[in-house]
Amino acid sequence: MKITEDKLASAIRSGNIGKLYYLYGKEPFLINMHTDRIIKKTVGDDALDFNLQRLDGNPDPALLSDYIESLPVFAERKVITVKDYDPEKNDNDTDRRMLDIISDIPDTAVVVFYCTGIEPDEKKAKTKKFIAAVEKNGIVCAVEQMKAPKIAELCVKKAAKAGVVLSYDDALELTERVGGSMTSASDETAKLISYAGQGGTVTRENINALVPKRLEAEVFDLAAAINAGKRADAFRIIDELFSQQISPVNILSALAGAYLDMYCAKLAKVNGISPANAAQMFGYYGGRQWGFANKVYPAASRLETGYLRETVSLMSETDIKLKSSAVDKRIIIEEAVTKLFMCREKRQR
Repeated sequence: MKITEDKLASAIRSGNIGKLYYLYGKEPFLINMHTDRIIKKTVGDDALDFNLQRLDGNPDPALLSDYIESLPVFAERKVITVKDYDPEKNDNDTDRRMLDIISDIPDTAVVVFYCTGIEPDEKKAKTKKFIAAVEKNGIVCAVEQMKAPKIAELCVKKAAKAGVVLSYDDALELTERVGGSMTSASDETAKLISYAGQGGTVTRENINALVPKRLEAEVFDLAAAINAGKRADAFRIIDELFSQQISPVNILSALAGAYLDMYCAKLAKVNGISPANAAQMFGYYGGRQWGFANKVYPAASRLETGYLRETVSLMSETDIKLKSSAVDKRIIIEEAVTKLFMCREKRQR
């Protein structure tokens, strides 16, 4: 059967562990967490090597079958995990053998296929067939990326558990800086906890100093500075980006993405589409969905459609120039930013 992440978590907590799982999706942190909890519920913290076998990629069907069929040692069940299995890499015979294996898992085994390094394409033939087979014989869960407010709540709880104070607003800022990734937010929270020490408080200053912004977040700040007419702030951000030795192509790509997002948000606003519905319509999930609805959409609402259309066109022209001209790449980026300021000023006359 196919279940939601909430139902999966509830079943694991209650000790209702099935024989076969396929966990994949957009939130590796949660996928790893649920896999670890299935293991713990089945074989405990100190599993014998015989009772916990880990495989990577596309294992030999004969080896996987041997692991599954061998009996657990001093336990009722054993666990076999397969990380980043990709059915599309199998030839037809291997694919058939793998489907045969998962159709008849014994009661003494729990087999968990989980993907954290790849994101399966559900529309491809062999992947679609594999998902259908697991649905028939076990549990499939596509884990969606967690939304920013929920990530912030978990960061606050993690800090509190360690005896450190982290406010919700500051946790939300942390989440935005890492681009809405639960894995990154958790890692950065651990770093901040260590810095603050038990009984300490994580401040906004700590976050700004210790947590690097993802490129997309920094470039959105650049776009915001341009839209607000703040030249000094805009060129300071450009200095920071180049000091980090970020590729000019990547800087432009992120800046073009920011303006394209704002253009899409503006069109949604003009057509009466709500921020949440617009985010879903344009395919944003988790942290990006929250950022689109709560930052991009409001920012775009204050800008003219014509201005945003010009910015998207300018980004396209700059991309061609950046990839074909012998001119210094930084000069091309700074020239593009100057032209963006000119577009804005022209619209304000």
